[in-house]
Amino acid sequence: MLTKQLANLLQNLQSPGDFYSKGTIEIFPPCLEVNKIGRVSLPLLPAQAEQLINVADQAPYGKGYETLIDTEVRKTWQIDASKVSLSGKYWQKNLTDIVSQVTSDLGVSDEVSADLYKLLVYDKGNFFLPHRDTEKAEGMFATLIIVLPSVYRGGELVIRHQQDEVKLDLCCQESTEIVFAAFYADCVHEVLPITDGCRLTLVYNLIRTNKKMPIPTLPDYQQVQQEMTALLNIWVKDLEQRTAEETTPKKLIYLLKHAYSIAELNFDTLKNEDAASAEVLITAAKQAGCDLYLALVSVEESGSAEHIGGGYYNRWHDDEDEDDFEIGEVFDRYETISEWRSIDGSQVTLPKLPFKEGEFCPPEAFEQMEPEDIEFQEATGNAGASFERMYHCAALVIWPKALHLAIINQAGLSAALPVLKDLCQQWTHNKNEATKKEAQTLATYLLRDWLPQYCAKSNSYSRNEYTLQFLQCLSMLANIELIKSFWLIISEKGIYQKEDSVALTQVSKLLSWSDLVSYTTNAITVSAVKSPEACAILLMELCNKKLPDQRQQLKAAAQALFLSLPGDIARFPELKPWEHTRKILTASIIADMLVSFSLIDTDLAEKTLDYMLAWPTMYDIDSILLPASLKIQAIITDNELSAIVRLRHIIIAHLQKRLAKNLTPPADWRRDGSITCSCKDCSELSQFLNDPEQKQWAFKAAEARRKHIQQSIKGNQCDLDFMTEKKSRPYSLVCTKNQASYERRVDLSKSDEKSLACLIKHNEWQL
Repeated sequence: MLTKQLANLLQNLQSPGDFYSKGTIEIFPPCLEVNKIGRVSLPLLPAQAEQLINVADQAPYGKGYETLIDTEVRKTWQIDASKVSLSGKYWQKNLTDIVSQVTSDLGVSDEVSADLYKLLVYDKGNFFLPHRDTEKAEGMFATLIIVLPSVYRGGELVIRHQQDEVKLDLCCQESTEIVFAAFYADCVHEVLPITDGCRLTLVYNLIRTNKKMPIPTLPDYQQVQQEMTALLNIWVKDLEQRTAEETTPKKLIYLLKHAYSIAELNFDTLKNEDAASAEVLITAAKQAGCDLYLALVSVEESGSAEHIGGGYYNRWHDDEDEDDFEIGEVFDRYETISEWRSIDGSQVTLPKLPFKEGEFCPPEAFEQMEPEDIEFQEATGNAGASFERMYHCAALVIWPKALHLAIINQAGLSAALPVLKDLCQQWTHNKNEATKKEAQTLATYLLRDWLPQYCAKSNSYSRNEYTLQFLQCLSMLANIELIKSFWLIISEKGIYQKEDSVALTQVSKLLSWSDLVSYTTNAITVSAVKSPEACAILLMELCNKKLPDQRQQLKAAAQALFLSLPGDIARFPELKPWEHTRKILTASIIADMLVSFSLIDTDLAEKTLDYMLAWPTMYDIDSILLPASLKIQAIITDNELSAIVRLRHIIIAHLQKRLAKNLTPPADWRRDGSITCSCKDCSELSQFLNDPEQKQWAFKAAEARRKHIQQSIKGNQCDLDFMTEKKSRPYSLVCTKNQASYERRVDLSKSDEKSLACLIKHNEWQL
């Protein structure tokens, strides 16, 4: 298998160094001075150890972005480097020799500086649980520990890297010797408890002096590079000729051994076997026509957590610890590759990419990833306990140059569309045929893999956003086959946004009219019920751009839209009775339908108007047909569309009839007393409304009865103002008659006059 073969080649490489270093050196003890104490004798005396502890601070530890003090995790004492002075005739040479040896052992050939970080005092019982060191300065890559002459037992340093582990005894055998150890900062390590005595330790940060250091000198990998190149060549050739198996990955992911922070993620700062692997792949990828990147593989999981032991526990208990929980069911999981780095260190514009288990070299490497951080959240309210877990691992990622756009396509529509848009804009400016070809290739991938599923999301905001952007790209490319492919998707999935309708007609100028009619008919048939507005606008846009004989070919599409009109419940047997009331169309949709139907087929337009008039509840003359007629007047250019003319005549007659009614203010205090409720209190309300003499009524009753009267007043639109008077209990609802109905009729009359003037003017123009 390809992935196993690649992993075997890299895993058998000779590493330029190890993950740790240990040594002993005979020295003249340095002159050590500490603020508030003075000179410290070496080997360390018990009395001075006590003095050091008295001026020291309890050492903290890092957890995520926090710095915490917890003696259950770390129990030792620290003195800051600013309070420590080291001198002596031979000390600097001794330190230089130590740094030279450990950097060589770690496989680093560049100049390295050692910056004193802390002086640590480990008393009896002191320890530090497993942890990783944080990078405390730019360019820091490792930690150096120098144990000054001290009398103690225990305190072994345990260092772990991948599946390797070493246990280092740092005790000094002679008073003229010091023991030192160094390890990469990403290695997990711990200090076992001191069993007797006291240990004095200097801690240094090892920092690369040259931040742009080249990869350390490696053994000769020529033979491995040749084998790797041959392996990649076969892979690339099979993918290009499409002879590879379906399971053959299009990209390969090789997880690195060391952990790297974002700031340290660079080809120039890779360590040990990681540097060796990169060296081999850089040469092989170039010769095989592949792109090679350094990136970060991330997995983020969240889900439920279980309290260990099960059963009930006190969720408000202050002493709940992460050790009290265990991971339950995983609800969400996000897998990405990001933070791309190129071989030359230049910025790489690549989106976050998904990955598959079969892309890892070897495949089981993915399963061996260990979580970097796990956080548990206690149960709150009705929500149970939960967890969040993160995995991060640096990796070398490789794919054939010819498949670069196919890899971009894996990121999904949201990530690939900006790349397509950029390519299209480049094409419009430079007219480079290679750029156009790349854009067309990426567009083809999107049409095949992503557009069908997004176009099926009728109520999705992202659908509208993505389809519009894609249509803009098609417009710039003006490629007939791509436009046809998109229309085929629309004809199958439907059209659901009015903006899509306008953009579709603009991009379809290159298509034959017969193809466009076929696509439109299919699309409207699929989506007329759910999206009548988009369908009506699409018909209008097409009708506005075509001659009468061409418009008639859209009759089947118009017929499909007509059959979707709400009103007759027999048309939609699958709907519940109450669901029919939701299918109310707007005046704008009605206007577009009547105009486009009239331009396509006069008989269908007349039939549509008859249908609407037969269902006045659904197509209210004032709220739907009147504003529709006014909109039609603003867009119509044809004076012989019979259904439009008939609708205008109906609306004019309706307005004239209503304006003919006498419009005078009330002569007395009698108001409409049509109250639907017949309870005793509402009967009293009706009597008050029908009384020509009584202007005000005080209804003294409990709150529930007063609220019922208020609801009756609002529900029946009574000409009443009301307020609660709180002089004595029970309170009174004071109702005062007004002229709201008359004022509404006055406003309606003014609106009717304005609408009538517009319609009559247009009618006279037609005549």
